[in-house]
Amino acid sequence: MKIDDIYSKYISDTVKSINSLGGGHINDTYVIDTAGGRYICQRISRGIDTVKLEYNYNLYSKACDEYDWLYPAMLKTAEGDYFVTDEDGDKWRAYRCIEGGIINPPFKKDDLYACGVGLAKMHKILSTLTEEPKANYPHLHDLKYYYDIYLKMKNSDDICEENRDIFLESVIDNKFNEMPYYKAESTAVVHGDTKLANIILNKGEVVAFIDFDTIMMGSKLEDIADCVRSASLRDRTFDKTAAEILVDGYLNAAPEEVGDEVMKNLPDAFNKICFELGLRYYMDALSKEKVFKEKYPGFRIDNAKRLLSVSWE
Repeated sequence: MKIDDIYSKYISDTVKSINSLGGGHINDTYVIDTAGGRYICQRISRGIDTVKLEYNYNLYSKACDEYDWLYPAMLKTAEGDYFVTDEDGDKWRAYRCIEGGIINPPFKKDDLYACGVGLAKMHKILSTLTEEPKANYPHLHDLKYYYDIYLKMKNSDDICEENRDIFLESVIDNKFNEMPYYKAESTAVVHGDTKLANIILNKGEVVAFIDFDTIMMGSKLEDIADCVRSASLRDRTFDKTAAEILVDGYLNAAPEEVGDEVMKNLPDAFNKICFELGLRYYMDALSKEKVFKEKYPGFRIDNAKRLLSVSWE
């Protein structure tokens, strides 16, 4: 089934152009430009439970609507379905583009500050959900879970042996053993993937977050840390000034009582988030069943090395 067959299930407008949106690390995404506006058509990663997606969507869309907060409002087909299944068994969804755009490096201070404010606002909205979301990635940010799988992978014959990096493995083992144990309580509804590519700005203000596939019960602190990671890493350099600007925006928009916890625990949370993602990229390089897209030969290994080389200090 071609992309034309997918979008026609949702969109009846005259199509002007179709372009691949290549920024995503996992999903295939297309921008459909029509006479009546622009739409997104996206293939959903295999393994994601669309029943959970729809359940969660009904929760967060209601909360966002009550606060006039934008989000990817999914379209329905003529049959009333949110999802279309193609001939390969992959599922697709579509929604209208949100007016605005993401920020790109070099980041302006005002935009970083606005991202912090927007994250605090989103956390406030998510705190009003009437029920807990159903996690599609229940082990997301569970470092011990990933590390245990990694240890099994190293001793398995069913891996891409050509991608093994013995020095990198020593770095992983040493950093895991030396890392201060940090485990945040899963007491809040969080987005789960707060990188800047999922934040939409319009006229200097955050108007929406996109990609709620990772919504779950988790730690707000780890949501902040992941957003900081996205905003402050340049190759293998940590831009602490950029991190502090974003955190200032968050703290100035969040309840006053969260300030002490953020200032005390954010460095450990940041180090954990970077280590976890670096470990996952290396695991993906070893695995024969890939999750992350290989944007160029060696991309997964490069990303692993970059993320495993940084720390807050």
